[in-house]
Amino acid sequence: MKLIYLIVLLMSISATLCDRAQAQRQRRARPSEANINAAVDRTLTGVYRLDPESSDRLYSAVAGASSKVPFEGQQRFLIDLTIRLTPPDLIAIEQNGATISIASSRAPRITFRADGTVHAEQIGDGQTIRNRAVLTDGGLTVTSSGNRNIDKFTVTFRALDRGRRLRITRRIYAEQLIQAIDVQSIYNKVSDVAQWSIYGEEQPQPPVGERVVSSSVESPSIKVEQSQAQVLRDALDRWIAATNAKDVEEQMRFYQPQVEAFYLARNVSRASVRAEKMRVFAKAVGVDVRAAEPEIIFRDAGRAAIMRFRKQYKIDQGRQSRRGEVVQELRWQLINGSWKITSERDVKVIR
Repeated sequence: MKLIYLIVLLMSISATLCDRAQAQRQRRARPSEANINAAVDRTLTGVYRLDPESSDRLYSAVAGASSKVPFEGQQRFLIDLTIRLTPPDLIAIEQNGATISIASSRAPRITFRADGTVHAEQIGDGQTIRNRAVLTDGGLTVTSSGNRNIDKFTVTFRALDRGRRLRITRRIYAEQLIQAIDVQSIYNKVSDVAQWSIYGEEQPQPPVGERVVSSSVESPSIKVEQSQAQVLRDALDRWIAATNAKDVEEQMRFYQPQVEAFYLARNVSRASVRAEKMRVFAKAVGVDVRAAEPEIIFRDAGRAAIMRFRKQYKIDQGRQSRRGEVVQELRWQLINGSWKITSERDVKVIR
């Protein structure tokens, strides 16, 4: 199994890459002395769910990056980088000595040996990728590097709170970046058994005596997730269009009766959201809001989603105008087959 696909697995996964990864043969190598000592360590084994509140804000990490990309191409580059760094909602890990298996809610299981040895592998265009996986006490580090025009990745897994949580730190070096970008994601363990069903693989019965915190860990398949992501993108487009048209009633169709957060306010009624938007629009001669490609993280087995995007806005108020750029966050809940906004706030002011 090519370890480069492990790195891709933990970045942004495409179905094509997953199919290619699944088709590769497992790598077998002689474990190092350190890994022999780690043979009975199963600290990492289990299923973990992303904790977005404890994890790094992707847009904050990416927006602060220094790149060599010309100004006119920077936004596209940063959006692409954000998509690549978006973490999966669920990760399953099985550690059996130096043999590691990993899957996510976005990609099927891959298996490899963390033997601490550098392995060189050829990729499709004839270039060479060098991979290395090594186990430490309660942790795993995987690195992948290649020629100048191939990104270098380092992914570190570290068990926290005696194995109840998992910290995944991803570092990406790219030719376009002046400095590497680090993104840290925190996961909570929801099962002591690695359940490959998070990507739709049939799940065998756990060994007798194994404790499963949750009898089943549900996750949407990659096709369902991709489909729902497009539904949410379409909903965002309609929400933006209603904003620019100052159509408050159309906007209200997107909100649930009680909104958990509305900027600095908490537990706000839909009527209060309507009143605030009507107040803003009543003073506005024109509204121009534009949104970049959103970052979408699914939660609760695909029934909830966190959406973040760069938003540029200009509100003309006669002789005065308000304009700026922010990273906005919308939280959505799937209710009776329809996505509704449960939270609307800015997470970062850019200008």
